[in-house]
Amino acid sequence: MKIDRLRAYPIAIDRSEVFKIATGSSLTAENVYVRVDSGEYTGWGNSSPNSVTKETTESILKMLRGVQGEVERSDVDIEELWGELSEKHPHDPSALAGLDIGLYDLLGKMEGKQVYEMYGGKSRGVITDRTIGIMRLTDTVEHAREYVDKGFTALKIKIGLDLLEDIKRVAAVREEVGGDIRIWVDANQGYSVEESITLCQKLADLNVEFVEQPVKEEDLEGLKRVTKESSIPVMADEVMKDHEIAEKICSEEIADMVNIKLMKCGGLTGAWKIVDVLEDYGVDAMVGCMGEDVPAIAAGVNLCLTTDRITHADLDSHFMLSDMAFDGLEFKGGKLWLSGETGLGIKVLDDKLEKYHMDLEGVV
Repeated sequence: MKIDRLRAYPIAIDRSEVFKIATGSSLTAENVYVRVDSGEYTGWGNSSPNSVTKETTESILKMLRGVQGEVERSDVDIEELWGELSEKHPHDPSALAGLDIGLYDLLGKMEGKQVYEMYGGKSRGVITDRTIGIMRLTDTVEHAREYVDKGFTALKIKIGLDLLEDIKRVAAVREEVGGDIRIWVDANQGYSVEESITLCQKLADLNVEFVEQPVKEEDLEGLKRVTKESSIPVMADEVMKDHEIAEKICSEEIADMVNIKLMKCGGLTGAWKIVDVLEDYGVDAMVGCMGEDVPAIAAGVNLCLTTDRITHADLDSHFMLSDMAFDGLEFKGGKLWLSGETGLGIKVLDDKLEKYHMDLEGVV
């Protein structure tokens, strides 16, 4: 696959409201759209600056600018290129993810197939949750009702700042939405080990499906202890950066489940490497997101369709934006559905791309 040109478009779109989690809050989402051209075909990916990988819009652009000569006018094998770039740029997984996703979108278009079709998947809708940030109890309940009324059958509640208040918020949501709505909670490293164990005990009667990353990412022993003592499945998130840590988590039973985020593992190639580990150990996963727009969310949907090991999807960050620069995903019946377009199944909206473009020096 010969790449004629690599380009990147930094954009900023306001969120519909302030989104608050245990580690911070934000009102604007910055993304970098990555475009790769080969002849008459164009592929799109997207990178998302974030606090977990410590990448910024500027660092993503710098990395992409640095590999431009390596990618352009080259006969690219995606997995081989991914291996080379992940070694050279170990601290730029989100930048790599944008390029990787764009290359798969391009390859699918060139082969006249959707990405999941090329890797043995079958078409279906993917259930996604809708995340509720940290807010007052009454606001939490109002948001839960709103999302359920819009068709969401799963809710993820952000917690991690106040143990007792968080338990009250989860209980209030359960009472409001009833027993049929799935509830997940995400502490974003907000609790101590002892607090996490207490949390899991208190949530056991509320039919919560899992507790996500309750302790600090570096505290693997603490996470393992919470996992051992909890009757609710415990999911590793911030610590889950690649297939090597996935091997450690699975082999040492540090967590019951893992969260695969394309921005942390370098895109679809990195995600499939993690899936291979999960297959070996019989461990389930969720595909999550980190503020991405439609291209990366569509990549996450395609990933879900290629393996039964992914049992949950938290692919809702595009719903939190006040506008979108891509089309191609439909939310219906509590599920995300891909369009019939080849590649990732998305289409760029050129007017929106121009509207939200950030005028930065050094743009690729």
